Amino acid sequence: MKTSIALSALTALTAALCGCYHPDTSTDASPRTFRVATFNMRTDCDKGEHAWTNRLPLVLKVVKDNEFDIIGAQELKTNQVFDLRRRLGPEGYVAIGRRRTFDSKYDTEGIYLLFNTNKFECLENGTFQLSETPDVPGSKSWSTDCPRTCVWAKLKRRGDGAEFFVFNTHLDHKSEEARRNGTKLIISRMKAAAADGTPAFLLGDFNCAPSADNAVGIAERTMKNAETVSETPHAGPEKTFTNWKPTANFLIDYIFVSGDVRVLSHKTHDDLPGGKSPSDHFPVSVEVAL
Repeated sequence: MKTSIALSALTALTAALCGCYHPDTSTDASPRTFRVATFNMRTDCDKGEHAWTNRLPLVLKVVKDNEFDIIGAQELKTNQVFDLRRRLGPEGYVAIGRRRTFDSKYDTEGIYLLFNTNKFECLENGTFQLSETPDVPGSKSWSTDCPRTCVWAKLKRRGDGAEFFVFNTHLDHKSEEARRNGTKLIISRMKAAAADGTPAFLLGDFNCAPSADNAVGIAERTMKNAETVSETPHAGPEKTFTNWKPTANFLIDYIFVSGDVRVLSHKTHDDLPGGKSPSDHFPVSVEVAL
């Protein structure tokens, strides 16, 4: 018994030093529902009102007010990820992911998964390129305008041990071929990872409107568009890309779920804290049950 206790303590200490240990503070009475969001937070390239330093408090308010437990975030540069980790870290959130290239001269944007470690434990995670050589960082194919990636994680819910996968991506804004093939690659990797039937989510900025023939249609052949299977009517605007306008003009941000995920609600959040825009995209969220 003493040996077992000592080994457990050593394991916890080693994990803590590696930055991956989080105490399990939940109980069996923890809620079995949680909220998942996709949120293109807009890269750090603007000045004035839309500068990241001005938008960060707005982004944080949207995340906290709407109690997003898991966020698929797009377009973040290193300084933005640092700010989010610093401000959300004390509340239990971590961020995993990486930049889409490794050019030391230029801090390219990346995509990340943020999740609340008070509710979830990360079992596995990784990032791959949306290219013909997905395991080669920085690679690109199919006439894509810039390298694109997908970040994924296998999470386990604290309390009941329910496991599921979350994939987050940002498809190319110019090449239809890249969007289609990138989605096919993601679905292929998701099927391999969740071959045992583990539930899965696909989040992201798909840079295209709904159509049976494009990337959205490809995703819907394997997964369910969360909006269409929500048990309550969709709330908020239908479209998600605002280009800094008060209303959105295009629907390009989506959440897809595998068949065993129960979607209780689906919402596009047009929150404008203090009348100001947190981003040029509205986040989209679902409340789900496993």
